[in-house]
Amino acid sequence: MAYLSEKFTADDFRGMKAGFNYGFWSEPDSGKTRMIFEHLVPLAEQNERKILFLYPRSAIGDQLKNKYVSESVDYRTYQSIESDLARGIILPKYDYIVCDEAHYFIEDASFNDETERSFDYINQEHHAIKILLSGTPEPLRYAEFIKPVIDMCFVDYSNHNVEVVFLTRNTKLIERQIKQQLEKGQQTLVFSSSATSAYELSKKFLEHDPFFISSKNNQTFKSKNDEDVRERIIECEQTNRKIGFMTAAMNTGINFNEDVRNVVILGSPTSVEIRQTVARVRKGEKNRKVRLYLQVPFGQAIRTKVETMKRDLEFIDIGIHEWQRKYGVKRTPSFIWHETDRIDPDLAHIKINKMRLAKVKSDISDFASMSSNTVGTYQRIVEKYYPSTSIHWLKSPSESIEKFLEEHIENILVKEDQQKMKEIFKKSEITSRSGTVGPKVIRDYLYQKKKYSLQTKVKSVNGKKQQVWIITKL
Repeated sequence: MAYLSEKFTADDFRGMKAGFNYGFWSEPDSGKTRMIFEHLVPLAEQNERKILFLYPRSAIGDQLKNKYVSESVDYRTYQSIESDLARGIILPKYDYIVCDEAHYFIEDASFNDETERSFDYINQEHHAIKILLSGTPEPLRYAEFIKPVIDMCFVDYSNHNVEVVFLTRNTKLIERQIKQQLEKGQQTLVFSSSATSAYELSKKFLEHDPFFISSKNNQTFKSKNDEDVRERIIECEQTNRKIGFMTAAMNTGINFNEDVRNVVILGSPTSVEIRQTVARVRKGEKNRKVRLYLQVPFGQAIRTKVETMKRDLEFIDIGIHEWQRKYGVKRTPSFIWHETDRIDPDLAHIKINKMRLAKVKSDISDFASMSSNTVGTYQRIVEKYYPSTSIHWLKSPSESIEKFLEEHIENILVKEDQQKMKEIFKKSEITSRSGTVGPKVIRDYLYQKKKYSLQTKVKSVNGKKQQVWIITKL
């Protein structure tokens, strides 16, 4: 594989024009950052030019500052310039603006209202050459650039570090797999969309001395974070632990340059989140390969997300008055905010957060196809972005569900049968959030399988009226 620093030279940067956007879309370990510091930085130093190098996580900058030192480069987080812009501070003029992990503008918009500020600053900057770096550029298709992005290269999906993929809904199965790998001495990194889930799961591995890291801004878990491990990752890309549990705070831009063999992703990740998370483990000189474990969400959770996104996007077509008449005057789409009038504080103006809108459009492109078949969709994601990788479905006690269904097709299930069915679902850990099993949970499972349906009726059984269940084959 040729690194980008071999494909591009200083002449490529010398020919760029101020005000234009240049996209370097390339997979992890392809040398995007190295290209900047081997070719662009020396060019800037020779011509006494200034570079603003932006990144989404402070840990990324800390790692970069340890590697690359230049008086021509100002390192800053996107969030720091967003803060300056919000306070009306005028930023210095730069000749080049490098946007590392450029998908940040869209991907972080769901929990950071201010990404629009940094995007607008860069988008409207006519004096600088803007260089965008990303291994997951798809969300940027939904951003409205004043000048189109000039694609300098594209992601090569065949160049990846995934050896095998395991899909499952069952976290217990993943736990067992991890413990088996730990017994073999293999290192594992677990990423979760929920800090609570990550921390609670880490407590099940205390005998293996796990580390836990969430965002520094998460006050709930501030005292639980292993800051010494965070610092070690920043300084030398090492954890020196066999297993760690992290949130999204560590799934973008941070590198783990050690012998990680297993990567686990829990929650309802988008294709971008999956690829960014896996990319944290560098191939290194040993050309490392990882085993990827993906928790596949149930269809109902995804359907709820999709319906919410579709509802919000209706605003674009029908406007706020019709939208609120349809969905309620106290509700607003997720990308809408109200700006108080400067003259009359009793008035407010409707504003659209363009980055949040882009995030909704990006997510619905991922999730819309999942709502009917999450298993199939995640399998297609893996097949697309990790070609030639074997994919396995981790089997669980849910196989006993299939057996029960086959044996009871068209039978009338009375209370005792219903209880038996509930117990089988519970053993398979297919339950509601509260741990219960009822017709709704069972119907959602059957909807995914597309083989059976469940009807509930009131019938007279042995002279007594009672609710019965009937399983029918589709």
